[in-house]
Amino acid sequence: MSELMVSVAGIRGIIGDSLTPNVLMDYISAFSEFCGEGTIVVGRDSRPSGKQISDIVCATLNMCGHNVIDLGIATTPTVEMGVQLYQGCGGIAITASHNPAEWNALKFFNGDTLFLDQEQGIELQGILKSRIFKYVTHDKMGKTEFKSEEVKKYHIQKVLDIPYINKSEIRKRNFKVAIDCVNGAGGVILPDILVDLGCSVTKINCEPTGIFPHGAEPLPENLGEICQVIKEGNYDVGMVVDPDSDRLALISDAGVPLGEEYTLAMIADLILSKEKSDFAVNVSTTRAMDDIATRYGVNIYRTKVGEINVTQKMLKENCIFGGEGNGGVILPQVHPGRDAIVGAALILQYLLEKDDFVTNIHATLPQYHILKDKTSIEGLDYDKVIAEILKEEDENSIDTIDGVKINKEDYWVQLRKSNTEPIVRLFVEAETKEKAAEILEIYKAKIK
Repeated sequence: MSELMVSVAGIRGIIGDSLTPNVLMDYISAFSEFCGEGTIVVGRDSRPSGKQISDIVCATLNMCGHNVIDLGIATTPTVEMGVQLYQGCGGIAITASHNPAEWNALKFFNGDTLFLDQEQGIELQGILKSRIFKYVTHDKMGKTEFKSEEVKKYHIQKVLDIPYINKSEIRKRNFKVAIDCVNGAGGVILPDILVDLGCSVTKINCEPTGIFPHGAEPLPENLGEICQVIKEGNYDVGMVVDPDSDRLALISDAGVPLGEEYTLAMIADLILSKEKSDFAVNVSTTRAMDDIATRYGVNIYRTKVGEINVTQKMLKENCIFGGEGNGGVILPQVHPGRDAIVGAALILQYLLEKDDFVTNIHATLPQYHILKDKTSIEGLDYDKVIAEILKEEDENSIDTIDGVKINKEDYWVQLRKSNTEPIVRLFVEAETKEKAAEILEIYKAKIK
């Protein structure tokens, strides 16, 4: 039997194995107690198990006395927008993000539309362990209302109201865009906002069936189909999202993946050209963001990996934008969470203002290459291994915000031990792909 993966934000597991009806009902009952009184918003990505899980979630919440707004198939950011619109006491996104179809998960939001943080996660676990769940009598059960279109329209309108976006000029430009939604939840909203912005849209894998036609992460190795479509046509840009649409990757007009990191870099360049603001990213995000911060004379804050860590730092420092290098753009004036729909609209504005091919625009930004890999540490004393590696490094180059990051003049490398399996994840960034590959192999050898 596989192990249920538990984090501060929620739970993730394999259907019928670690993720069972009993597990779902226990966590939902605990979350109900955590939220207190009020409406809870529920949405799901398109994977085949989503409807059955949603039925359990909504029914359990009703039996705990909560009214539920059911969004059906909706992106994770749309669920957050639903909590905002209905002033809910919490939200639940049913999505295993980029995991294969046999997985599903619950992601929990508080009434501020934020993922639960460490302290709140501990509180939820405490309720779960105490098993002090409260259920109501038949005459006090909550009701479930289906509000899919209403919340989707609200989400789109809030994005269109972003002050940096010139809707009328974007519509005049009539961008030609190819999109790949990996048959996930993005297929129910991304085409709509692009059409609203006057784009001619070619849809690839936009039926929300949950049958992923390729690897679900928007990584270059998974994007062959859309790249070929763009190469054979005359497109301004390609956009790719993950199954719950909180990550956005871009394809150039030449059909070349730009890498998720450059979604955030382009949006930083756009926003900072209009408004000076410090911003926050996680410690694994490209060094290009540091160069952009220097260019505009603002501060960059780096946090542990994890959306809630970035968001909390942004809110503390009054940052008007931030995000994670996996294509996760955060614009708190819409909502304080990663949002590919926000990212798509801002990218169109950026292309409008630059008035050039994406290939040329990308070339004006700081150029770096990130490689991500993992290696087994089974049978190894990892703490001893790391101590030996760090002996060879200048202590001023070592950053321990999240795992161990070693910063050099021409590259950085980060080692993060997995909490769920005997592996260490390696992230390397350098000015060329060849240099990054060389450094990656050096540190894998050091670990062995």
